Amino acid sequence: MTWNSHGQDLFSGPGLLRDQIRKFRPQIVLLQESCLGEVRQAVGQLEAYGLHYQYKPGTANYHFLCGGDNGQAVLVAKGTPLSNYKTVRYSKDDGEKRGYSTFTTKLAGRTVQVFNTHLNSARGAGTRPDQVKDLIAAARPYRRTLLGGDFNAQPWESAMRPVWEERPAYRDVDPYCGKEYHRWCNGTQEGSGKKFDHLLHQGINSRACYLRNTRNEDHRVVVSDVAAGAPSTATCRFV
Repeated sequence: MTWNSHGQDLFSGPGLLRDQIRKFRPQIVLLQESCLGEVRQAVGQLEAYGLHYQYKPGTANYHFLCGGDNGQAVLVAKGTPLSNYKTVRYSKDDGEKRGYSTFTTKLAGRTVQVFNTHLNSARGAGTRPDQVKDLIAAARPYRRTLLGGDFNAQPWESAMRPVWEERPAYRDVDPYCGKEYHRWCNGTQEGSGKKFDHLLHQGINSRACYLRNTRNEDHRVVVSDVAAGAPSTATCRFV
């Protein structure tokens, strides 16, 4: 699961995040633009429902409406291997202090290197191509990778070109979202309908993809089932 939670709607408390995790019960949660204090509270509240997650913070900045750090985090369900966790800031940033977290785990019985990222917003759009290149270069040594997060770029935009030109090829969990525009590619931002949030596979496949609107009316939750078998050809569906 990946989600730019928009600070959980700010002032809303941890309930919005808690409820999304309760619905989907994901093995791994990749978060961006999240109030990290509330993420930790949500992890504590999930314990009451028998859902146990390990919390790992990523790149973040102080936000007064959060009363603390706002940024990236990773949650990993109990029993899921997690090793070699580290956070890296991008070499080109334009002041937003963006970066990625990466770690090694097992998905569908296979060792996978996972990356959680949030690329610069519109004001730093010129740095995105370099950030994507940094991300792809960091992932290149691994045989099976999953790149997730808010790329602030649609798949057919020039900043994303390094993703599609990499070999072996990456695929988005929505099979209609790629280098060329396709009308069946479902958007992940509620207000604009743009496809900013990606789960990109290399060396593994996706069996299904789901999108969910939330009351913060910002980014949709994106969820995928990782599979060892053939990839799905079905577009992401709303649940």
